[in-house]
Amino acid sequence: MFNHEEYLSKTDSMSFEEAIEIYNDLSKGIDLNDETSIELYSSLIKSAVKYVEIRNRWLYLSKEEKEVIDSTRTSLHNAYMSNLAPLSRYMQKVGKDVSWHEKLISGNESRKRLGDFAGYLLCINSIVAR
Repeated sequence: MFNHEEYLSKTDSMSFEEAIEIYNDLSKGIDLNDETSIELYSSLIKSAVKYVEIRNRWLYLSKEEKEVIDSTRTSLHNAYMSNLAPLSRYMQKVGKDVSWHEKLISGNESRKRLGDFAGYLLCINSIVAR
């Protein structure tokens, strides 16, 4: 089972507090009157949803099932990650704070860490949508 303290001791972990900080910085820069900003953020969220859905099922799949969908999981993770940089570049171009991106990668652009943020992103958004 999951051990939170063990998870946090890993070099590529992300605490909930850190995820909240990154999420808050990111959401402050999303201009709801700017179509491009909304489109890029929407693409990020949609790709995170697809990736997190398959990631959540991963624990409960058999070895054979994992082998069948592993390349799909990797592709979805890559698609999610490929949406982070364009959003950050666009926000920087229009003068928004992009410290969220620096905090997210913070010298440790681990696939697992970025994947963890996808989960946090959806968790936080589900609470916001309440």
